[in-house]
Amino acid sequence: MIILEIKNIKGHNYLYFRERLKVNSKSISVLQYGGRIDKIAVNEFIDKLSEFAVLKLTNYLEYRVGHYTAEFLDRERITALETLRYYHAEFKDLYPDESSRYVESVFVRYVQGTTAIEGNTISPREVQELLEHDISPAGKKVSEVYEILNFVKLRDFLKTYKGDISEKLIKTMYAILMENLMRTPGEYRQIHVGIEKVDYEPPPAILVPELMKELISWDRANAKRTHPFELAAMVHTRFELIHPFTDGNGRVGRALMNFILEKAGYPTIYLGLSHRKDYLDAIKPADDGDTSPIVTMLYSTYLDQHKEVTDQGMAKMMATKQNSKIDYLVKEFFRLKKEYAKNNT
Repeated sequence: MIILEIKNIKGHNYLYFRERLKVNSKSISVLQYGGRIDKIAVNEFIDKLSEFAVLKLTNYLEYRVGHYTAEFLDRERITALETLRYYHAEFKDLYPDESSRYVESVFVRYVQGTTAIEGNTISPREVQELLEHDISPAGKKVSEVYEILNFVKLRDFLKTYKGDISEKLIKTMYAILMENLMRTPGEYRQIHVGIEKVDYEPPPAILVPELMKELISWDRANAKRTHPFELAAMVHTRFELIHPFTDGNGRVGRALMNFILEKAGYPTIYLGLSHRKDYLDAIKPADDGDTSPIVTMLYSTYLDQHKEVTDQGMAKMMATKQNSKIDYLVKEFFRLKKEYAKNNT
């Protein structure tokens, strides 16, 4: 929350803007000069609020961008991701109702897209009606409805989950997503599996337990230093190459990626049928150790999907559109102006 401060310097009262930004585990103090309280007009005050918004973002980016390492994301890409993260949080703080509607619309696209890739025929509109009004679409298989509703159960579970990625978490996520779709979901495959329409052969079943342990160890070794988006993309890719379950690996892997993003404060990514070819082309080189294409593909898709969050957030803050917090600051400005006018008479 922005605090308006008055400092008396050589007999004159000067207005300052101050706010403490929480960045990772640290709290950063941001201070900006506003002008003499008896001289500054309300339109100048509003302009200073816009300048302060830019200053906050600059301070935020200076810390966040330099905090992480990345193998595939350069400084420009990390800056774009951190700007998105910043405005995603600001949008939620300043316009909670609009933000909530946006998050829900992304969830609908995510659930519909991730199940459509696996063959589900329920449309985005039908998913929305099912989730918002509990209206099951006519002419669809019961299993297709369960596939959608299981993502709601997973979302509810993850809201209460406070731990890190583990084999137990992954098996639990799988069990929730495959509930009512398999007899005994949750265990690693005991058989060899292939991937339809994909020129890739997952490792033998006997290697899966060890490979999953290696995946968890890699995540724990890199979670604190690797940029969260690259971490999410890499964990997702490694998981998909292992293909640890007999079915549903795609939807679990995408859910795992979004779990990492949400935990780190980023909006989720959604992939659907329109992304399938580009996704498969990008992930194929990862089998030979080249993960750059899949990270780049996911990054580009992600930025395109959430561009409106950054654009709207920036536009609203630069235009200082009226909201309850700005209203409060304007009233506080007039109160201080009146108070210090009295003191100088």
